Amino acid sequence: MDQGQVRSWRGTDGAPGARPASPRPRAPLISRNPGECVACVACLRSCPTKAIATGPDETDIVQERCVACGACVVDCASGAIKVRDDTNVVRRLLRGPRPVIALLASEFVAAVHPMTPEGLEHALLGLGFFAVETTLLGEEIVAEAYEKTHARSSLFVIRSTCAVAVEWVRRFYPQFASALAPIVPPYIAQARLSRELYSHDVAIVYVSPCFSRKDEAFDPQFRGAVDACIDFTELRRLLDETPGPEADGDPPVRRSQPRKEVSLTDGFPRQALESRTMLDAGVKVVRGLREADTLLSAIARGETAPEIIDLLNCEGCMDGPAVSPRMSLFAKRNIESAERERNDPGVVSTRKMLRYLPAVDVVRSFRPKPVRTRMVEVGAVEASLAEAGFTRENAPNCGACGYDTCLEQAVAVQQSMATWDTCLPLQRRLLAETSQRLAEVVESCANVPVAPSEPQNRIADEVARALDAGSLASLVLVRIDSLDAVGEANGHAVAEAVVSAVSDALAEDLRPTHLRMRLDDDLVLVLSGVDKTSAFALAERARERVLRVAVPLASVTTGYRQPGPAVTGLTLSMGVATAGHEIVDADALLAAARSALDTALEGGGDQVRLAAG
Repeated sequence: MDQGQVRSWRGTDGAPGARPASPRPRAPLISRNPGECVACVACLRSCPTKAIATGPDETDIVQERCVACGACVVDCASGAIKVRDDTNVVRRLLRGPRPVIALLASEFVAAVHPMTPEGLEHALLGLGFFAVETTLLGEEIVAEAYEKTHARSSLFVIRSTCAVAVEWVRRFYPQFASALAPIVPPYIAQARLSRELYSHDVAIVYVSPCFSRKDEAFDPQFRGAVDACIDFTELRRLLDETPGPEADGDPPVRRSQPRKEVSLTDGFPRQALESRTMLDAGVKVVRGLREADTLLSAIARGETAPEIIDLLNCEGCMDGPAVSPRMSLFAKRNIESAERERNDPGVVSTRKMLRYLPAVDVVRSFRPKPVRTRMVEVGAVEASLAEAGFTRENAPNCGACGYDTCLEQAVAVQQSMATWDTCLPLQRRLLAETSQRLAEVVESCANVPVAPSEPQNRIADEVARALDAGSLASLVLVRIDSLDAVGEANGHAVAEAVVSAVSDALAEDLRPTHLRMRLDDDLVLVLSGVDKTSAFALAERARERVLRVAVPLASVTTGYRQPGPAVTGLTLSMGVATAGHEIVDADALLAAARSALDTALEGGGDQVRLAAG
């Protein structure tokens, strides 16, 4: 870092002034790719603001309710929810005329592990960055500003360095927007400090542990502080996809960092917490928006009145969604701790250093940004519950849909934010009812007798078609020898399963033009284009094949094949007849096959007999 000359930005006319603001990205920060969504609604279950709208055919993100916490991105197993890619902005800056500084959030050690800080700096310089800085001093500057705010404030103060928490308060608790500490986040303070210290008109790229900074960085109040903002997952992708040339010279040597004295995570002052106990009602440490909702609701009801609220969406920025998201928080803390031990302890006090640094503006303000919510009549909510078959008293409130209670889901349904398709108890009940109705339909169909003329007419049509075409037509009449005994021993359902299994075995040698059907207790095969000898051979193969058929008894009642008792040893008696000089129509063909079948049965069964002629 060159501190030999200090120069602030000058406009094209040479007059001092703020840099022109970089254009705010237009695309939504977090969006959904419908083609990759599997409609599992994991995103809705994880979203603390219920910004996920579920319809009968698709899921979408309601941008007005989204605070960019990134929970849906992390929990979307199909990868359908994505974060806007801003790496092209960085590439353009690196190709431009201005020197570009990489400003890393202090969680970078865990975010780029196993790359070392020295290796990361070397890689960034190789990509074309002019210098690499961290937000350490910005955090100290902001923490000192918080100390002064706490000292003079007579009202309760909410930490405002977390972009997610800030947006959540502004949108869902707008009455408390004035309680947000009027202080910029550390990376803005550091960016402004860097512009004062460097002797170049530099461009600054901030690398964030969370996604929300990527939009927050372009707040009009932060005009000209940073030129681009990406998260650590984008940085890793930038390093992997577009490796730059080797940086000149040897890799940077390990340097001692100043001793951080004023701040804790993300610029919150140490003394605000270290001077108090966990039982102190004056300070509340809150992590996560659901816990924050409980606290602010209690404040709104007058149940508690803390002086300071240390509010973060994550368990510290180390737990941000862009900091090695597949790694546990414990592992990330171990990595950071090991890096601190590897470095020499700083000998320079940051509190003393701040006296000699240029002053930077750390003041900001907040306006409420309430979410517009369509009010729903109580009667409409009750009707919606009734539509799902629930009342306030019997609602299961299981939370599988993503809402804490069925009443909340009923309200969301009326607001077109949800449907009952995501209600697991309801869908299981509907499935059971549908299965029962189908079973009743199947049973009623099985008990309807088939008019004797129907199968005979089909046989007549098939035989006539073959004979009219000048082709052969053979008919095989099949009787399962032990079917009555199987039914008496195991019931009608098992007997029907045996008939089905035998029918499947008979079909293995059939052509697409052959007819297979049931006639009373027998099975019939009409084989157009097949002579007597071939029909007999086909019947013999089928008889031998059926000997190996086994019908598990358990599969009849459960629908699944399971080991256990089975019906085996099935035998068939068959009569075969072929149309010719004496047999000239379907009735005669069927009568001849039945006569041959009777002969087989009289001979003891388990055999194939040919009709005369």
